[in-house]
Amino acid sequence: MLSREQRIGTLILFGLALAAWLFVAIRWQPGAAPQSEIDFAALDSIRHAQDSLRRDSLKRVREARWEQKKDSFRRADDARFARWAAERQERFDSARLADSLWRDSVGWFPAARHRKIDTILDLNHTDTAELQLIRGIGRYKAQRIVRYGEQLGGYYSPTQLTDEALAELRLDTLLRYFTAQPQDVRRIPLNRARVEQLARHPYLRFTQAKALYEYRRVHTRVDSIGQLKELSELTEDDIRRLAPYLDLSP
Repeated sequence: MLSREQRIGTLILFGLALAAWLFVAIRWQPGAAPQSEIDFAALDSIRHAQDSLRRDSLKRVREARWEQKKDSFRRADDARFARWAAERQERFDSARLADSLWRDSVGWFPAARHRKIDTILDLNHTDTAELQLIRGIGRYKAQRIVRYGEQLGGYYSPTQLTDEALAELRLDTLLRYFTAQPQDVRRIPLNRARVEQLARHPYLRFTQAKALYEYRRVHTRVDSIGQLKELSELTEDDIRRLAPYLDLSP
């Protein structure tokens, strides 16, 4: 018969053996890879995926920055080209004006010997070819005179050639060669005209045109030029210059 201590020791040994057998049966499987190798492979795959994402992100960031740089370069090039074009056009216009003024003053080109110094022209019934018959007027000046007359709606006096719009042409010494009739001008129907139609006239700024329109709207109609003196936007000189172009009919 075993003593009590021997029986307890035997049970402990049996329990340890059973636990070891269960551990080996559960944890160990034939042909399975060690747990450490599986973990390393997974970590390598994760690192590879992270590196790929990082490279893609850096590539997109570099591409976006390069596009921004290209846009800034393009805008800078466009601005430089616009400045160059504006400066070139300004030099061209200045050179053309200087050349025209010089040719007109010297009168060396062949057509000059056929000009008539005593010709009197009606500004409202002439063209650029006839204007060049006057000594001191070349093609450029003639074009400017005709164009300004079209904007005005016709000339009512040769003194309009000294307006600020034509001041650079220095036509004040040539006024004796021209005439103009007030009845030939194209009048603006003040009591029916819109603001845009009034503002197109060279003698009216937009604020003045709007003031005229509002005055007409409040008073229903304008019966006399004297009524326009009530407008603070128009001076007496403005009214005097503008009066021949206004039609006050209903």
